[in-house]
Amino acid sequence: MPKPVSWSYRAHEVRERVRHSKTQTWTRRDIEDLFEVKRASAQTLMKAIGGIQNVGGTHLVDREVLLEFLDQTIAADDVSGAVRSRREEAASPPQPKRMKFSLPGELKSVMAADLPENIELMPGRLSISGRGSEEIIEALYLLAQALQNDLGTIQGLLDPLPERPQVADNELRKLFADLETRKARNTKTEVAPG
Repeated sequence: MPKPVSWSYRAHEVRERVRHSKTQTWTRRDIEDLFEVKRASAQTLMKAIGGIQNVGGTHLVDREVLLEFLDQTIAADDVSGAVRSRREEAASPPQPKRMKFSLPGELKSVMAADLPENIELMPGRLSISGRGSEEIIEALYLLAQALQNDLGTIQGLLDPLPERPQVADNELRKLFADLETRKARNTKTEVAPG
């Protein structure tokens, strides 16, 4: 006879915790804490829950999928059997697709000034264009390398230009206007032939 599910007597309590939780995506560690199980059991449980999303190598389960799993499990006559059959029917978690490329040796020391024209850096905006996904992703990789080598320059290119201070006081406005007028007169005097 298969081993019973350790949390079956708490299934209603677990469901209520999920229902009242603000967590939308549950990690393996969250599942460990929620069901009070160890790592291997949490991984097996996530497979039974289904709908696993792979985000950067971290497997996540959506709250709604988890609630659906708990509802079906609670409604079953045999909780252990329901979990076992869900696990057997479940698909494997999606595997991330990896692209293989590397920067040539001379580009490992790329700086902001060396970036190609398809990477545009301007205040408040970054634009990368390319003929396809591979070219765009290679440009992203090149930009990442430039960020490691020349972060300060790239930040300077991306940061918005400082706004000219707004003068609220009329007297200060008059003073700045007077300074501008004097500056203009001095420039004209310096240029005038003597």
